Amino acid sequence: MSSYRQELLIECPVERVWELVGDPNRHPEWWPRVVEVDGLGEVVEEAEFVQTTRSIGGEIETTMRIEELEDLRQIHLRCMDTGTFAHWRLTEAQGSTFAELELGMIPASTSMRAFDLVMGRRYFRRWSEAAIDGLRRASGQVSQR
Repeated sequence: MSSYRQELLIECPVERVWELVGDPNRHPEWWPRVVEVDGLGEVVEEAEFVQTTRSIGGEIETTMRIEELEDLRQIHLRCMDTGTFAHWRLTEAQGSTFAELELGMIPASTSMRAFDLVMGRRYFRRWSEAAIDGLRRASGQVSQR
């Protein structure tokens, strides 16, 4: 299992960041390669939905699950097909938002284990950077890079 963690400060209120992070229906607005979210009614723990993502070979559909959810504080999402996960934790920081992001994988198949061993940490680092840039843009903050 590989993962990558990153901490950051987003210069906008935690409520604004949570609107984007805490509702997977909003992920196509900022999350890298997410095209569409379908089948998610109420955003609650254990809810599952279909996410369409652009990949090298075209668009793919995967089943996602909300594993943990605490309003304005954290959301943990897991792909039931590949084993990838994203865990966001948010904290109010004097009008800004301190965020912790962990992206990783508990491989769901032999091919995913091979991918994780060869590319995992580097892939999750790049994915993390792209997600943070997208979130900063969507929340109204200019990229920090």
